Amino acid sequence: MKHRTRYTLLLVIIATLISLACLFAACANRSPIIGSWTLVESEDPSFTVGMTFEFKENGTLNLLPGTATLINEDIEMFIRLKEEHIALSYQASPNGDLRLTLDKVEGGSDVLRMHYSIEGDMLTIKDEHDTALSFRRQ
Repeated sequence: MKHRTRYTLLLVIIATLISLACLFAACANRSPIIGSWTLVESEDPSFTVGMTFEFKENGTLNLLPGTATLINEDIEMFIRLKEEHIALSYQASPNGDLRLTLDKVEGGSDVLRMHYSIEGDMLTIKDEHDTALSFRRQ
């Protein structure tokens, strides 16, 4: 009986160590871009300071009004995104390549290729024309 208890305890310890190793490995592979970012500076007039970009772990991207003071055109865009279930997704590589995909309602998709960098709590995204968006992590 004593031998069986030791064997069970050993199995529990090994299973716990394997679980912890898997947990640490999963956390280590998590992209640093994941999370909510507030736009603090924009060289592109299409984006208003205060908007929130939410990069989810599952690869989806949510654009939210955040604290931005929006004009009617911006408000209509957010309503359209929600009502028409327009899907935004992203792929971010460790070397800073960022690919945004907009799935259109009528079919097909648009793909934007960008580059990102993160320093501390600041995220900078630049498009192919070097137009920059700067964000602060929430």
